[in-house]
Amino acid sequence: MVRARLMVLRLRRCTSDTFFEVYGDLGSGEIDYDHALSPGPVRFWPEAGGRNGHVHDAHLVLRHLDSVDPDGHFETLHLDAEHLRPAWPIIVESPSYVFGRFNHAVKVFDGAGNVSSDPPAQCAVTVNAAPAAPRVLKCVGYDEPSDQVTFSFHGIRFEPIRGV
Repeated sequence: MVRARLMVLRLRRCTSDTFFEVYGDLGSGEIDYDHALSPGPVRFWPEAGGRNGHVHDAHLVLRHLDSVDPDGHFETLHLDAEHLRPAWPIIVESPSYVFGRFNHAVKVFDGAGNVSSDPPAQCAVTVNAAPAAPRVLKCVGYDEPSDQVTFSFHGIRFEPIRGV
């Protein structure tokens, strides 16, 4: 089983009260926007204080531009994000997947819970994982005329398919 790690970049247009939620299709092919995969709303700037308006915030106490604390020019890849703004990704893990193609979408909301007018960003993850190897695998029989072997593990017995 594998968990997909979805990375969402923090962008300048996302203020301190902006949040997102991750949705997925769980392999069905159609994204379920009624049930988020993320455990709840994920704030883009969880370390920043909430916004109370320019005149209501203590102007010299909180950070000035939207109460966001930029972490510096050299903190991220230079051309990978908006210039002079941080772009540390926020990582959200998916449920455990075994095999298949899984689609995901990220919806952005403002502080009042209104969804962004931009279409949800989408990505797909293909998981090509095998189930865990059986433990305590034992050969319990061999039929010489048919050249068939029978195995068992954890009390489950697997018989050869006859007539193949």
